[in-house]
Amino acid sequence: MHALLLQLASGDGHAPAFLDPHSWGLVFWTGLIFAFVALLLYKMAWGPLLTALDEREQKISGAIDEAQSIKAEAEKTRQKYEDQMEKARAAAQEIIDEGEADKKLIIAEARTKAVSEADDIKARAARDISLAKTKALAEVKESATELGMAIASKVIQAEVDAAKHKTVVADVLNAFEKA
Repeated sequence: MHALLLQLASGDGHAPAFLDPHSWGLVFWTGLIFAFVALLLYKMAWGPLLTALDEREQKISGAIDEAQSIKAEAEKTRQKYEDQMEKARAAAQEIIDEGEADKKLIIAEARTKAVSEADDIKARAARDISLAKTKALAEVKESATELGMAIASKVIQAEVDAAKHKTVVADVLNAFEKA
């Protein structure tokens, strides 16, 4: 290499024949070096490089398959979750509907019971009023009888004078009112 540099530096302007761009020597040596480097790369680097690429491809393919498997399982789990949520919604709606039906039934029963109790209270009040009326009439009747008897006895005891008769009746009535 040192000789080549010295020859180029001598300044005659000509390169050695094997380096001349217009001769077949440069093409031969370039092709030979290219073949040697390609063979060397094929033996030393190409095999391990292809092996590494194949391993990487297998890892990526395995990762894709695993991701698809995980995605399918996640989809199944999501569908199962949605099915469970739908069942829960249906069960909740059923419970709400049952609650509404129970509420209506309880309100109807309470209304029926209230009407029945009100009718019982009215009937009892009517009986009490009737008994009170009968008792009051009996008392009035008894009082009228007593009053009539008292007036008659006073009238019989007194003379049959009209002025005296009015005074006796007024006295009996005043005594009865005070009692």
